Amino acid sequence: MAIEIMRVDPLSVVPKYYQLSEILRHKIDNNEWQPHNPIPPERELETLYNVSRTTVREALNHLANQGYIYREHGRGTFVSRPKMQQSLHTLHSFTDDMGARGSVAGQRILSLECITPSDRVRQQLELPPDVDSIVQVERLRHADDETIGIQLAYLPLTTDQTITSEELLDVGSLYTLLETKFGLIPVEATETLEAIVANEREASLLEIKERSPLLLLERTTYSQHRRPMEFVKMFYRADRYKYYAHLTR
Repeated sequence: MAIEIMRVDPLSVVPKYYQLSEILRHKIDNNEWQPHNPIPPERELETLYNVSRTTVREALNHLANQGYIYREHGRGTFVSRPKMQQSLHTLHSFTDDMGARGSVAGQRILSLECITPSDRVRQQLELPPDVDSIVQVERLRHADDETIGIQLAYLPLTTDQTITSEELLDVGSLYTLLETKFGLIPVEATETLEAIVANEREASLLEIKERSPLLLLERTTYSQHRRPMEFVKMFYRADRYKYYAHLTR
C-alpha cells in the first residue's frame, strides 16, 4: 500500500513554511519519527514536499523553537523527546508528577537556608509582622537524569520546625517531607503562569542558551488548615515542559 504524503498547498493563505512545519510536527506527534532519530536532510524534504530550501529551513527553525527538534553541529537534526506535561487543575508534587509518567524524578539541592522574606514572599505567605525568618530551598529538578527546571521554595516554618538537605534527598518530595514530619498536607493552591527568558545564571543551571524561553510558574500552596504552607517559583525549560487545562462550560 502506498503511503500518502501530505502536501504543501502553494495557493493557501497559510505560509508555506508553517504548512510544512505542521506536516512534520504531525509525523513527530504520531511517532512516525522517533525521539533522538535523525529527520531527513533539507534537500530530501525540499524534493519530497516541492518547496524551496528557504521554506524548509524556516519550517525547521519553527519546530526547533517549539522544542520538537534539536540540532547537533556536524551530525544533523534530530527529534526531541516529548515535553513533560502537567495539568493546571491538579495539585501534586514534581516527584508524583514524574512518577505518574513513568519517569524518575531527581533533584540537586543548590541551597537550603533561613532568609529574611521579601515583601512579595511575605504577602504570599500571609506572614505576621513579627516573623522575620523563613526557610528557602532552591533545587534543580530532573526527569530521568535530564534537567527540567529550577524550583525556589519559601516555607513559613517555625523555629522548632527544621529540615535538612539529607532528609529532603532521602524522601525526594518536599510535600512528602512536610507531611510526614510536620503533618502539613497540601490541599489546594493558586497558580500563575507566564513566559520569561533565562538570565545568565538560569541558562547555566539549565544547560541552555541565555535568553532561551522559560515557563515561570508561581504557586502558593495551602495546607489542610487553610494557611499558606509554601510559596514556590518554578522555572521550567519551555522546550521540555508544557501545561494543559481542561475547560468546561
